[in-house]
Amino acid sequence: MIVVARDGSGAYTSLQAAIDAVPEEAGSGPVRVWIRPGEYREKVVVHRDNVHLVGEDPENTVLTWNGCAADRYADGTEKGTFLSATLTVTGRNVEAENLTIRNDAGDGREVGQAVAVYAAGDRGIWRNCRLIAHQDTLFCGPVRVPNTLEDLGDRRGHAEEAVRVEDGPLTHSRQYFEDCFIQGDVDFIFGSYRCWFERCTLFMNARGGFYTAANTNREQPFGFVFHRCRLTGACETGAGYLGRPWRKDARTVFLECDMDGHVAPEGFCDWDGERVVTDRYGEWRTTGVRADLSTRHPSQKRMTDEEARQITFREVLGGSDGWQPRK
Repeated sequence: MIVVARDGSGAYTSLQAAIDAVPEEAGSGPVRVWIRPGEYREKVVVHRDNVHLVGEDPENTVLTWNGCAADRYADGTEKGTFLSATLTVTGRNVEAENLTIRNDAGDGREVGQAVAVYAAGDRGIWRNCRLIAHQDTLFCGPVRVPNTLEDLGDRRGHAEEAVRVEDGPLTHSRQYFEDCFIQGDVDFIFGSYRCWFERCTLFMNARGGFYTAANTNREQPFGFVFHRCRLTGACETGAGYLGRPWRKDARTVFLECDMDGHVAPEGFCDWDGERVVTDRYGEWRTTGVRADLSTRHPSQKRMTDEEARQITFREVLGGSDGWQPRK
Protein backbone atom coordinates (compact mmCIF):
# COMPACT_ATOMS: atom_id res chain seq x y z
CA MET A 1 0.00 0.00 0.00
CA ILE A 2 1.14 3.52 -0.87
CA VAL A 3 0.04 6.32 1.46
CA VAL A 4 -0.52 9.87 0.18
CA ALA A 5 -0.93 12.70 2.70
CA ARG A 6 -0.80 16.46 2.33
CA ASP A 7 0.74 16.85 5.79
CA GLY A 8 3.77 14.73 4.92
CA SER A 9 2.77 11.75 7.07
CA GLY A 10 2.67 9.44 4.06
CA ALA A 11 5.19 8.36 1.45
CA TYR A 12 4.01 11.12 -0.92
CA THR A 13 2.28 14.49 -0.68
CA SER A 14 1.22 14.36 -4.36
CA LEU A 15 -1.21 11.82 -5.80
CA GLN A 16 0.47 11.95 -9.22
CA ALA A 17 3.86 11.21 -7.66
CA ALA A 18 2.39 8.16 -5.92
CA ILE A 19 0.83 6.85 -9.13
CA ASP A 20 4.03 7.37 -11.08
CA ALA A 21 5.81 5.26 -8.44
CA VAL A 22 3.58 2.23 -9.08
CA PRO A 23 5.64 -0.39 -10.97
CA GLU A 24 4.59 -0.80 -14.58
CA GLU A 25 4.23 -4.53 -14.03
CA ALA A 26 2.70 -4.54 -10.59
CA GLY A 27 1.98 -8.26 -10.35
CA SER A 28 -1.39 -9.99 -10.25
CA GLY A 29 -3.01 -7.93 -7.50
CA PRO A 30 -4.00 -4.26 -7.44
CA VAL A 31 -1.77 -1.62 -5.92
CA ARG A 32 -3.68 0.22 -3.21
CA VAL A 33 -3.10 3.98 -2.99
CA TRP A 34 -4.48 5.23 0.33
CA ILE A 35 -5.28 8.95 0.27
CA ARG A 36 -5.61 10.76 3.56
CA PRO A 37 -8.04 13.71 3.96
CA GLY A 38 -7.08 17.03 2.44
CA GLU A 39 -7.40 19.02 -0.76
CA TYR A 40 -5.01 17.81 -3.46
CA ARG A 41 -4.86 20.58 -6.00
CA GLU A 42 -3.29 18.88 -8.99
CA LYS A 43 -4.08 17.51 -12.43
CA VAL A 44 -3.70 13.73 -12.31
CA VAL A 45 -3.36 10.92 -14.87
CA VAL A 46 -3.69 7.27 -13.78
CA HIS A 47 -1.73 5.46 -16.47
CA ARG A 48 -0.97 2.20 -14.66
CA ASP A 49 -3.21 -0.87 -14.66
CA ASN A 50 -4.60 -2.42 -11.48
CA VAL A 51 -4.50 0.71 -9.32
CA HIS A 52 -7.01 1.14 -6.48
CA LEU A 53 -7.40 4.73 -5.24
CA VAL A 54 -9.02 4.84 -1.81
CA GLY A 55 -9.84 8.01 0.11
CA GLU A 56 -10.40 7.98 3.85
CA ASP A 57 -13.47 10.22 3.59
CA PRO A 58 -15.34 11.15 0.38
CA GLU A 59 -16.39 14.54 1.77
CA ASN A 60 -12.92 15.63 2.84
CA THR A 61 -10.55 13.77 0.50
CA VAL A 62 -10.69 16.05 -2.51
CA LEU A 63 -8.81 16.08 -5.81
CA THR A 64 -9.43 19.34 -7.64
CA TRP A 65 -8.18 21.40 -10.57
CA ASN A 66 -9.48 24.26 -12.74
CA GLY A 67 -8.75 23.20 -16.32
CA CYS A 68 -11.26 24.35 -18.92
CA ALA A 69 -11.92 24.49 -22.65
CA ALA A 70 -11.04 28.19 -22.68
CA ASP A 71 -7.46 27.52 -21.58
CA ARG A 72 -5.07 28.52 -24.34
CA TYR A 73 -1.94 27.30 -26.05
CA ALA A 74 1.02 29.66 -26.44
CA ASP A 75 -0.29 30.69 -29.87
CA GLY A 76 -3.60 31.81 -28.34
CA THR A 77 -5.84 28.99 -29.61
CA GLU A 78 -8.13 27.27 -27.15
CA LYS A 79 -7.20 23.84 -25.81
CA GLY A 80 -10.77 22.55 -25.75
CA THR A 81 -12.73 20.04 -23.69
CA PHE A 82 -10.43 17.03 -23.66
CA LEU A 83 -7.43 18.70 -22.06
CA SER A 84 -9.45 20.09 -19.18
CA ALA A 85 -9.91 17.04 -16.93
CA THR A 86 -8.89 17.02 -13.28
CA LEU A 87 -8.47 13.21 -13.31
CA THR A 88 -7.78 11.19 -16.46
CA VAL A 89 -7.65 7.38 -16.29
CA THR A 90 -5.91 5.55 -19.14
CA GLY A 91 -5.11 2.33 -17.27
CA ARG A 92 -7.19 -0.84 -17.07
CA ASN A 93 -8.78 -2.20 -13.89
CA VAL A 94 -8.54 1.12 -12.08
CA GLU A 95 -10.82 1.60 -9.07
CA ALA A 96 -11.66 4.78 -7.16
CA GLU A 97 -13.46 4.82 -3.85
CA ASN A 98 -14.42 7.42 -1.23
CA LEU A 99 -13.13 10.44 -3.17
CA THR A 100 -14.36 13.80 -4.33
CA ILE A 101 -13.05 14.68 -7.79
CA ARG A 102 -13.87 18.23 -8.76
CA ASN A 103 -13.28 20.72 -11.53
CA ASP A 104 -13.70 24.20 -10.07
CA ALA A 105 -13.07 26.24 -13.25
CA GLY A 106 -16.62 27.56 -12.99
CA ASP A 107 -19.72 28.14 -15.08
CA GLY A 108 -19.52 26.86 -18.65
CA ARG A 109 -21.00 30.07 -19.98
CA GLU A 110 -17.76 31.75 -18.94
CA VAL A 111 -15.08 29.04 -19.27
CA GLY A 112 -16.61 26.45 -21.58
CA GLN A 113 -16.45 22.74 -20.83
CA ALA A 114 -14.54 21.70 -17.72
CA VAL A 115 -14.23 17.95 -17.11
CA ALA A 116 -13.80 16.46 -13.64
CA VAL A 117 -13.21 12.82 -14.69
CA TYR A 118 -12.02 11.52 -18.08
CA ALA A 119 -12.54 7.74 -17.85
CA ALA A 120 -10.65 6.42 -20.89
CA GLY A 121 -9.62 2.96 -19.66
CA ASP A 122 -11.48 -0.35 -19.57
CA ARG A 123 -13.02 -2.09 -16.53
CA GLY A 124 -13.12 1.07 -14.41
CA ILE A 125 -14.91 0.97 -11.05
CA TRP A 126 -16.11 4.03 -9.11
CA ARG A 127 -17.67 3.54 -5.67
CA ASN A 128 -18.95 6.19 -3.29
CA CYS A 129 -17.26 8.98 -5.25
CA ARG A 130 -18.41 12.58 -5.70
CA LEU A 131 -17.81 13.94 -9.21
CA ILE A 132 -18.49 17.68 -9.27
CA ALA A 133 -18.24 20.29 -12.00
CA HIS A 134 -20.46 22.38 -14.30
CA GLN A 135 -20.50 21.65 -18.05
CA ASP A 136 -19.21 18.17 -19.05
CA THR A 137 -18.43 16.70 -15.61
CA LEU A 138 -17.85 13.06 -16.60
CA PHE A 139 -16.57 11.75 -19.93
CA CYS A 140 -16.46 8.00 -20.55
CA GLY A 141 -14.72 7.47 -23.85
CA PRO A 142 -11.42 7.03 -25.67
CA VAL A 143 -8.33 9.21 -25.54
CA ARG A 144 -8.61 11.86 -28.21
CA VAL A 145 -5.61 12.02 -30.54
CA PRO A 146 -3.51 13.83 -31.29
CA ASN A 147 -4.18 16.79 -29.00
CA THR A 148 -4.79 14.92 -25.75
CA LEU A 149 -1.46 13.10 -26.05
CA GLU A 150 0.49 16.26 -25.36
CA ASP A 151 -1.14 16.36 -21.95
CA LEU A 152 -0.64 12.65 -21.27
CA GLY A 153 2.96 12.35 -22.47
CA ASP A 154 4.16 8.87 -21.55
CA ARG A 155 1.07 8.29 -19.39
CA ARG A 156 -1.09 6.86 -22.18
CA GLY A 157 -1.74 3.55 -20.44
CA HIS A 158 -3.86 1.10 -22.41
CA ALA A 159 -6.74 3.42 -23.27
CA GLU A 160 -8.53 3.20 -26.58
CA GLU A 161 -7.80 6.10 -28.93
CA ALA A 162 -9.87 8.04 -31.45
CA VAL A 163 -9.17 10.97 -33.74
CA ARG A 164 -12.65 12.32 -33.03
CA VAL A 165 -14.32 11.03 -29.89
CA GLU A 166 -17.41 12.91 -31.07
CA ASP A 167 -17.87 10.19 -33.70
CA GLY A 168 -18.55 7.56 -31.06
CA PRO A 169 -16.22 4.73 -32.16
CA LEU A 170 -17.40 1.15 -31.72
CA THR A 171 -15.99 0.24 -28.33
CA HIS A 172 -15.93 -2.57 -25.80
CA SER A 173 -14.58 -0.47 -22.93
CA ARG A 174 -16.69 -0.36 -19.77
CA GLN A 175 -17.13 1.72 -16.63
CA TYR A 176 -19.14 0.93 -13.51
CA PHE A 177 -20.42 3.54 -11.01
CA GLU A 178 -21.96 2.58 -7.68
CA ASP A 179 -23.42 4.89 -4.99
CA CYS A 180 -21.80 7.94 -6.60
CA PHE A 181 -22.92 11.58 -6.55
CA ILE A 182 -22.48 13.23 -9.96
CA GLN A 183 -23.13 16.94 -10.32
CA GLY A 184 -23.13 19.24 -13.33
CA ASP A 185 -25.37 20.94 -15.87
CA VAL A 186 -24.95 20.87 -19.67
CA ASP A 187 -24.31 17.33 -21.01
CA PHE A 188 -22.60 16.45 -17.76
CA ILE A 189 -22.41 12.67 -18.32
CA PHE A 190 -21.23 12.07 -21.88
CA GLY A 191 -19.29 9.66 -24.09
CA SER A 192 -19.39 6.42 -26.06
CA TYR A 193 -18.47 3.71 -23.52
CA ARG A 194 -20.73 1.05 -22.06
CA CYS A 195 -21.52 2.37 -18.56
CA TRP A 196 -23.69 1.11 -15.72
CA PHE A 197 -24.75 3.51 -12.96
CA GLU A 198 -26.09 1.76 -9.86
CA ARG A 199 -27.87 3.74 -7.09
CA CYS A 200 -26.20 7.00 -8.11
CA THR A 201 -27.50 10.52 -7.49
CA LEU A 202 -27.46 12.83 -10.52
CA PHE A 203 -27.64 16.48 -9.45
CA MET A 204 -28.42 19.23 -11.95
CA ASN A 205 -26.90 22.64 -11.22
CA ALA A 206 -28.99 25.82 -11.20
CA ARG A 207 -28.20 26.49 -14.87
CA GLY A 208 -30.18 23.44 -15.96
CA GLY A 209 -29.39 21.42 -19.06
CA PHE A 210 -28.97 17.74 -19.91
CA TYR A 211 -28.07 14.94 -17.53
CA THR A 212 -26.56 12.94 -20.39
CA ALA A 213 -25.17 13.25 -23.92
CA ALA A 214 -24.28 9.81 -25.23
CA ASN A 215 -22.48 9.29 -28.52
CA THR A 216 -22.85 5.54 -28.70
CA ASN A 217 -21.94 3.94 -32.01
CA ARG A 218 -25.07 2.71 -33.79
CA GLU A 219 -23.57 -0.81 -34.04
CA GLN A 220 -23.12 -0.92 -30.26
CA PRO A 221 -26.03 -2.51 -28.36
CA PHE A 222 -25.54 -0.60 -25.10
CA GLY A 223 -24.46 2.87 -23.99
CA PHE A 224 -25.46 4.45 -20.65
CA VAL A 225 -27.65 2.44 -18.27
CA PHE A 226 -28.93 4.05 -15.07
CA HIS A 227 -30.39 1.60 -12.56
CA ARG A 228 -32.20 2.66 -9.39
CA CYS A 229 -30.66 6.13 -9.56
CA ARG A 230 -32.08 9.40 -8.21
CA LEU A 231 -32.34 12.50 -10.40
CA THR A 232 -32.63 15.85 -8.67
CA GLY A 233 -31.02 19.29 -8.71
CA ALA A 234 -31.03 23.02 -7.97
CA CYS A 235 -32.37 24.19 -11.34
CA GLU A 236 -35.84 25.50 -12.01
CA THR A 237 -38.67 23.01 -12.16
CA GLY A 238 -38.48 21.00 -15.39
CA ALA A 239 -35.13 22.48 -16.51
CA GLY A 240 -33.18 19.20 -16.46
CA TYR A 241 -33.62 16.99 -19.52
CA LEU A 242 -32.73 13.31 -19.24
CA GLY A 243 -30.40 13.62 -22.21
CA ARG A 244 -29.88 14.41 -25.87
CA PRO A 245 -28.07 12.36 -28.54
CA TRP A 246 -24.61 13.81 -29.15
CA ARG A 247 -24.36 11.29 -31.99
CA LYS A 248 -27.16 9.96 -34.16
CA ASP A 249 -28.55 6.66 -32.82
CA ALA A 250 -26.85 6.99 -29.42
CA ARG A 251 -28.31 4.97 -26.53
CA THR A 252 -29.34 5.81 -22.95
CA VAL A 253 -31.89 4.13 -20.69
CA PHE A 254 -33.17 4.75 -17.16
CA LEU A 255 -34.42 1.71 -15.24
CA GLU A 256 -36.35 2.01 -11.97
CA CYS A 257 -35.05 5.53 -11.35
CA ASP A 258 -36.62 8.17 -9.09
CA MET A 259 -37.06 11.56 -10.78
CA ASP A 260 -38.19 14.69 -8.97
CA GLY A 261 -39.63 17.93 -10.37
CA HIS A 262 -36.27 19.23 -11.58
CA VAL A 263 -36.51 16.71 -14.43
CA ALA A 264 -38.22 17.97 -17.58
CA PRO A 265 -41.65 16.38 -18.22
CA GLU A 266 -40.51 15.74 -21.82
CA GLY A 267 -37.67 13.51 -20.60
CA PHE A 268 -35.21 13.32 -23.50
CA CYS A 269 -34.95 15.92 -26.26
CA ASP A 270 -33.46 16.18 -29.75
CA TRP A 271 -30.04 17.77 -30.25
CA ASP A 272 -30.82 19.09 -33.74
CA GLY A 273 -32.69 18.05 -36.86
CA GLU A 274 -30.46 15.01 -37.47
CA ARG A 275 -29.49 13.90 -33.98
CA VAL A 276 -32.92 13.07 -32.69
CA VAL A 277 -34.36 10.88 -29.96
CA THR A 278 -35.10 7.32 -31.11
CA ASP A 279 -36.30 4.13 -29.43
CA ARG A 280 -32.70 3.58 -28.28
CA TYR A 281 -33.62 6.09 -25.57
CA GLY A 282 -36.04 4.87 -22.94
CA GLU A 283 -37.32 4.42 -19.42
CA TRP A 284 -38.83 1.66 -17.34
CA ARG A 285 -40.66 1.85 -14.04
CA THR A 286 -39.78 5.47 -13.33
CA THR A 287 -40.93 6.68 -9.91
CA GLY A 288 -41.31 10.09 -8.26
CA VAL A 289 -42.82 13.34 -9.57
CA ARG A 290 -41.89 12.47 -13.18
CA ALA A 291 -43.31 8.94 -13.14
CA ASP A 292 -45.96 9.85 -15.74
CA LEU A 293 -44.43 8.88 -19.09
CA SER A 294 -47.33 10.23 -21.14
CA THR A 295 -45.57 13.63 -21.34
CA ARG A 296 -42.34 12.20 -22.76
CA HIS A 297 -40.75 12.75 -26.17
CA PRO A 298 -42.94 10.79 -28.62
CA SER A 299 -40.02 8.83 -30.07
CA GLN A 300 -38.45 7.56 -26.85
CA LYS A 301 -39.04 3.95 -25.84
CA ARG A 302 -41.66 3.06 -23.26
CA MET A 303 -40.15 -0.28 -22.40
CA THR A 304 -42.17 -3.33 -21.52
CA ASP A 305 -41.12 -5.54 -18.64
CA GLU A 306 -39.72 -8.09 -21.07
CA GLU A 307 -37.67 -5.48 -22.97
CA ALA A 308 -36.27 -4.01 -19.76
CA ARG A 309 -35.29 -7.38 -18.35
CA GLN A 310 -33.11 -7.99 -21.38
CA ILE A 311 -30.92 -5.04 -20.34
CA THR A 312 -28.99 -6.98 -17.74
CA PHE A 313 -25.84 -6.14 -15.89
CA ARG A 314 -24.09 -9.08 -17.52
CA GLU A 315 -25.20 -8.12 -21.04
CA VAL A 316 -24.09 -4.51 -20.68
CA LEU A 317 -20.75 -4.98 -18.90
CA GLY A 318 -19.88 -8.67 -19.01
CA GLY A 319 -18.14 -8.67 -22.39
CA SER A 320 -16.04 -11.57 -23.66
CA ASP A 321 -14.12 -11.68 -20.36
CA GLY A 322 -17.21 -12.03 -18.16
CA TRP A 323 -16.31 -8.95 -16.10
CA GLN A 324 -18.28 -8.68 -12.85
CA PRO A 325 -17.43 -5.48 -10.93
CA ARG A 326 -20.15 -5.90 -8.33
CA LYS A 327 -19.06 -7.07 -4.90
